[in-house]
Amino acid sequence: MRVVGSGALNVDYFYRVESLEEVSPLAKGVRAGGEVWGTRAEFERLREALEKKGELLAVCGGGSAANTIYALSLWGFETGFIGLAGQDEEAEIALRELEGVDLSRVLRRGENACCLIILDEKEDRAIFVAPHSQEEVLGAYRVETSGDEWLHVSSLVTEEGFSFHRNLRAAHPGPFSVDPGEIYAAKGLSAMAPLLSGAELLFLTENELALLGGDLAALLAQARALVLKKGRKGAEILSEEGRREVPAASAPVWVDNTGAGDVFDAGVLAGILSGLDLLSAARLAAHLAALSLRDYGRKGFPRREEFLNLLEGVQA
Repeated sequence: MRVVGSGALNVDYFYRVESLEEVSPLAKGVRAGGEVWGTRAEFERLREALEKKGELLAVCGGGSAANTIYALSLWGFETGFIGLAGQDEEAEIALRELEGVDLSRVLRRGENACCLIILDEKEDRAIFVAPHSQEEVLGAYRVETSGDEWLHVSSLVTEEGFSFHRNLRAAHPGPFSVDPGEIYAAKGLSAMAPLLSGAELLFLTENELALLGGDLAALLAQARALVLKKGRKGAEILSEEGRREVPAASAPVWVDNTGAGDVFDAGVLAGILSGLDLLSAARLAAHLAALSLRDYGRKGFPRREEFLNLLEGVQA
């Protein structure tokens, strides 16, 4: 089965500064642990300041669903992506990294989405996103998916993007999963219900669960299973079978956790498609996510041989 992702296609720029406090006045809302978005002009002003005040650590593709698809592609799964890319240099970076992924349903317009990931000496992290310059065109974009495709959706910024995802989900005839991020979770359960209804899996952090109201019964009335990601505390699986703990895996090296949750999503999907039950798939995912911490963003994602070795260990 092909796994098809849909969400933002970002290019991530990683910077290190001495303290996030010196960056906060440069962009409204930028804070440790937070994610905000603004215009491309605001993005460029902040990046210019970071070039003077900080150190550029890495540049790579990003976006939650895009990261998940990138990981699955590395591990040998058939993948595709549905979304919007620019016609600029950033778009070339984002699409080049997805070589081997079916990109036939990616529109090319305007300026690509970009993201600043700002780290300080205490390993605090702040994120500033400049969404695609023409995300509103997705409001009228209609695309077909098939029953032998697993659709995995993450957030876009605009209301047109959210509407696009609700339409995409409504027309999709196959299995699907959702990782809403804070952008979609903040819309609340009532607005999210059409997107969640019938989902095989709903991936959430504890903060996103709170934004959605924290009503587990209401969420499980929409999705068949809830995967609660708790970072260093591991994860939980909630379904009609009850509540089951997934212990965190130890990380041999900890450099950066950007994208680790997306690798976890990929690990769960890869495990299920490899014949594992959900709990075993989540345990596999925890080990894959721990490996991804060894470098910035996608640079630390596990490779195919590492995936196969871990899969064999779980299957044994």
